Amino acid sequence: MKKKFALPFIIAVIIISLIGCQAEPASSPLSAALSELTGKVDIKQSGQNDFAPANPETTLEVNGQVQTGDDGRVRLDLSSGTIIRIAPSSLFTLTSNEETDGGLITKIKLEIGKIFIILNGGQADVETPSGVASVRGSHMKVEVDPITKDIYITCLTGNCSATNPAGTVNFTNGQQVILFAFDETTGTWTAPGVLPMTQEDFEEWLNENPETKELFDQAMSTVTALAQPSETPTATPTLEQALPPTEASNACFQVVNPPAGTSLPKQGQVNFEWTEQEGAQYYVITFVDANGNRATIETTETNPSYYIEIFPNGGQYSWFVTAYGSDNVEICSTTSNSFSKPAGDPTPRPSREPDPELPPTEEECDPCNEFSSCFVGWDEYYYVCYGE
Repeated sequence: MKKKFALPFIIAVIIISLIGCQAEPASSPLSAALSELTGKVDIKQSGQNDFAPANPETTLEVNGQVQTGDDGRVRLDLSSGTIIRIAPSSLFTLTSNEETDGGLITKIKLEIGKIFIILNGGQADVETPSGVASVRGSHMKVEVDPITKDIYITCLTGNCSATNPAGTVNFTNGQQVILFAFDETTGTWTAPGVLPMTQEDFEEWLNENPETKELFDQAMSTVTALAQPSETPTATPTLEQALPPTEASNACFQVVNPPAGTSLPKQGQVNFEWTEQEGAQYYVITFVDANGNRATIETTETNPSYYIEIFPNGGQYSWFVTAYGSDNVEICSTTSNSFSKPAGDPTPRPSREPDPELPPTEEECDPCNEFSSCFVGWDEYYYVCYGE
């Protein structure tokens, strides 16, 4: 029960629905069935010279390519069980399906644009112009900037990694990495670094992936309610009904961290900890903001960590934990605790430092060029430039 993990609470309810015991698919020739086509979507099978319009009955074979227009989107269902959603203005290649000692590895190539990968077992490697992005179970976005060729990778859930010639970095739930393109001016690569996903990153996943959104909405509808004070009883609990009584008689196990009244930072991971309750099979954490909005997380841990950035609103928050037995019957709840935090700011995408200004080269100083700073002047022009 004391095992630690880090997980953004905005996606915690998704993971409960998404992650299950799934067998590793067997190695087989890789193919992809196209569906949910919108806008301009073209394909080119291996050995063909030109792209042609795709249709919902199309199956993309190994080394086949998909190219989407400015309004084009398509879903690919790989024979390995993985789902890939290709966004507009993208060029995607289905490369291979390989069985290794570590399991099945699906390899694909993204030259431009954006894809979302919902992995069904095994591992997926995405080759890009500026490095390789990998995910092992289960959700990763890869985006290639069409101008800079910088690569933006978000790891919604699972274990992800990003590699370029400057190094490799591992990252996980709710984190992102940028692989900067090769800097031709300095002749160097920039080592990748890990950042937390922004609120916009989470919303992008929910908006562009119906699979994720449906599961998210389904989970939230069953475990989360909006507190709406009312004079008459309703099925939706009010804020007062949502919070547990504070009498010690109903408080069995206790909240440990953060202490009541703690002022939390604007960014970073925060550990929420409570004592273990005898007979508890799992716990449900309930967060309530100053407006009465509620969100809940189910967990088997007693000291999970979450990114504080996913609490976008500043102000006071109340939270408590309820223990449930193996029969899904509530055992008891902790007393309500509180913390406060500043309002969150959208995290801007990091950008590369501007290239240093190089000193003038010898070629820029041309005494025979009237536009050069060291032009000799017309009086000396023929003498210097023609040797007369």
